[in-house]
Amino acid sequence: MTTPVSRRDFLGQSSCAAVGSLGLLSTLLNLRMAGSALGQSIPAGDDYKALVCLFFAGGIDSYNLLMPVAGSSVYNNYVATRGGVYHPTNNSDGLAINGLDLASHATDPFAFGVHPSCANHNSLPGIQSLYASGKLAFVSNVGTLAERVTKAQYTGSTAKLPRGLYSHSDQIQQWHTSVTTEPRSLGWAGSAADLLHAGNTGAKVSMNVSLSGNNIWQTGNKLFSYSIGTSGSTLPSEYNSPYDAPTVSATSRTAIRTAAIDNLLQQEYQNLLDQTFTANLKESIEASAAFRDAFTVSTVTTPFPGDADYVYPAGLSATNDPARNLGQQFKAMIRTMRARQILGLRRQTFFINYGGWDHHDEVINNMDKMVDVVNRCLISYWQALGEIGLQEKVTLYTASDFARTLTSNGAGSDHAWGGNAFVLGGDVNGGRVFGSYPDVALAGPNVVTSRGITLPAISVDEYFAELALWLGVSPGDLPNVLPRIGTFYSPGGSPPVGFMKA
Repeated sequence: MTTPVSRRDFLGQSSCAAVGSLGLLSTLLNLRMAGSALGQSIPAGDDYKALVCLFFAGGIDSYNLLMPVAGSSVYNNYVATRGGVYHPTNNSDGLAINGLDLASHATDPFAFGVHPSCANHNSLPGIQSLYASGKLAFVSNVGTLAERVTKAQYTGSTAKLPRGLYSHSDQIQQWHTSVTTEPRSLGWAGSAADLLHAGNTGAKVSMNVSLSGNNIWQTGNKLFSYSIGTSGSTLPSEYNSPYDAPTVSATSRTAIRTAAIDNLLQQEYQNLLDQTFTANLKESIEASAAFRDAFTVSTVTTPFPGDADYVYPAGLSATNDPARNLGQQFKAMIRTMRARQILGLRRQTFFINYGGWDHHDEVINNMDKMVDVVNRCLISYWQALGEIGLQEKVTLYTASDFARTLTSNGAGSDHAWGGNAFVLGGDVNGGRVFGSYPDVALAGPNVVTSRGITLPAISVDEYFAELALWLGVSPGDLPNVLPRIGTFYSPGGSPPVGFMKA
């Protein structure tokens, strides 16, 4: 008969190693690397692919990121629904803006524009020009769906809706997992990595690298995100790695803490929790040292916001440019990609979170600044990818909690549903708008409520499936990565959306 373990007995069995684990838990999670992953392997060869998720936390007003332009068939609807064209004096409540024209494509239903802050910088191509050159595409009216929904079903309360629709936390989780019907702790990139990581023969760290800490998107059954900062990997606080030359006296706090951790790692434990924790922490410290060595020798010359040699807009510098933090995250990501061969990686995912988009007021002025930050960082990112020869090998896509209401609340916009995203990379069928851009009239078939909420035309499942297939997930394995993909797409046919090249 099995005797239940009391709390006192559990703490006793766990010993001081478990106590030490409390202080080091976040480091362990940040540095954890799976030793192996079951599933398909990447085909033989020296090919490399990386997928980047740029997440706009807070819910970006994406109908001012991609909008109709004057003279197009839906421009008048756009202006009327958004309360007129914004003017700081004459119409401060208006949310419509006049965007920069995008190059027209034969498949576009009307002429599109992009936010005015998406122009070139220092003669280098911004979002508008990357679109024109065929490297960037927009995916219109994409969102979380439990099933296809019509306006009649929504207004009649007969539609099955995503759990926690309009809630930040619920929608962020669903954009990370693709599952809209129940809570889920596995992210779709993490599940894809569980299948693909076996092809990273001799990998020294996880293929999932985060510049923004732990996240659900990169969490799998075996693989987790390997979190780094703008200066590379980090070790436990006040710990001298055995790979470092000691820089402190034997009686200092750091030396004492280092000796204590080393003592924990050298013990042989009977308790399974202790054994697992110790093994993973040892592996993490070794991985951190390997990553640091690779990162140190991996440099790029392309200047990013935050660098001394970056050409700043008037009035900004390395110390006050609002793009400096995001820019340095992008730079660290590029340096990590450059170190891919040293780290033994042929497939990678990267996560960058850029928050602050919950603009219930001052949406126009805030977006002017924040879109400029994104645009200038992407300009440097694209140039740096060219420097290391990976423009054709890396795909970046954007995501956000949700879009925002088409109508004004008097100062900004509120939580909504379907919105617009973009994808950037050499393998993108760029210069096109994919999906079904709504006519944005309140009485239109794709807009619900008096606040102007758009019903998604493309599910996140379809959006992610296209990216997962490009990364190397086989059609037959898509349900293991995107559990509800069968509701919206039959794997094995033509691509679900078409924005990636075959």
